[in-house]
Amino acid sequence: MKEDPQLPKPSLWLINFNTFAMNVEYSCLMPTVHHYTEFLGGDAMFYGLLLSAFSIVRMIVFIPIGWWADERPFREVFSVTAAVGMVGCFIYGAAGALGDKSFLILGRILTGFGASNTTLSRSYISQCVEADEFGSVIGKQMVFDLLGVMLGPALIAIVRDVQVDVGWFHFNEDTAPGYIMAALQLGMLISFLTIFTEPPPKKNTTIRKESIRDDDNENAWAGVRRCLGGGGGWFMVLTTFCVNFQLCSLETVATPLMEKNYGWGSLENSVFFAGAAFVGMLGMVSGIKFGKAIGGRVTITMGLGCMGAGFALWCAFDSGQILPIVPFLGGGAILIYGICLVTPSNSAYFTQVVEYEGGNQGLLGGIWSVFMSAGKSTGPLVAGYALQRMDKGTGNWIIFVLCLPVLAINILSIPAIAGKMGELDKVVEKLSVSVGGGVGSGGGGGGNEDLTDLESSLLQDFSS
Repeated sequence: MKEDPQLPKPSLWLINFNTFAMNVEYSCLMPTVHHYTEFLGGDAMFYGLLLSAFSIVRMIVFIPIGWWADERPFREVFSVTAAVGMVGCFIYGAAGALGDKSFLILGRILTGFGASNTTLSRSYISQCVEADEFGSVIGKQMVFDLLGVMLGPALIAIVRDVQVDVGWFHFNEDTAPGYIMAALQLGMLISFLTIFTEPPPKKNTTIRKESIRDDDNENAWAGVRRCLGGGGGWFMVLTTFCVNFQLCSLETVATPLMEKNYGWGSLENSVFFAGAAFVGMLGMVSGIKFGKAIGGRVTITMGLGCMGAGFALWCAFDSGQILPIVPFLGGGAILIYGICLVTPSNSAYFTQVVEYEGGNQGLLGGIWSVFMSAGKSTGPLVAGYALQRMDKGTGNWIIFVLCLPVLAINILSIPAIAGKMGELDKVVEKLSVSVGGGVGSGGGGGGNEDLTDLESSLLQDFSS
């Protein structure tokens, strides 16, 4: 893929790192938040609510944030949200010294508002790159998105044994996620104010339908209905809800179950989440490779099938009370691999649908993020309820009953969308040939060359 000299590469990297950091912010407290909650007097339902508060707030403000960025400079929105997030992280860390669990909720509410700026990533990227490059650039961005969710809990192992007490300031494994992320948010704020630039003017290459290309006066919600209805975007937002619901449900139940059933502490939990991040990275790379080799439709189907296989393994070995550790870890690995296998192709398809159907990238990106955040918020709430019921002797089956229907609906929806995905594949391939004939090793290889560049870039990024 020939590099466009107009691309604001520092800003694109800052966008990707911000996506990674905000998802680390969501998940880095997973190994210790259960203990932190109990220390301040919270029960299982408060624990689930605390984990959901972050995503519930994001879900509420995603669309207003998208509209704000459509009307005002990106720098303004990113800077304000980073400042609010920094305050929220500090409050979360200080809750222990304040001795009141309500400050945990307040901190997560503010950090949720701050992290809502991740919805702007898709809109910013769509204004920077051409239609035939969406798959590679969005795929890379989604790697950072999901990697942040999975790698965040593992990072707490770095500061597990650090203990600093100076007056009211207490830095330990419970408060570290708040204080570390507050410092990182300060760095992000400075970066957005100094090195971030607005997107350059786009060229004229597009995959938009000819019939709607010049219809600039229609109501924005007409484009939403077209993209989510006939355009097939409903399946992509359903899928992003499903994968985030399953991932965050697993993250929520993992720590309490491992502490209760296997006697694990924060170090073992951090190692578990580090292993989950490694499996997720394998899934992402596999998703990119499979998307190139066998197509996005088959890759998404395979990923959802892997998620079903993970649940099947759990159900097969469940004794009613304690799930043996090997099936627990094996089923979790298969589930996470499937989630990450789905994500790059699903995200790329949605961006292509919005472009093809003439939708507003900021508004539709906000709607996408609402469904993503809905999965991240309902997952912990459902898992918190399941944990509470398990404490009353229901056994593990309550988790399967609550989580499996979401996956089943997603899988059963595949036949309804397969044709639309095939149509998008043909349109994007045609555009890749027309604008990239001299780019790759042959005129028809533009799309595949983009994916190859993405794989190489990913290996360089994460090896360094």
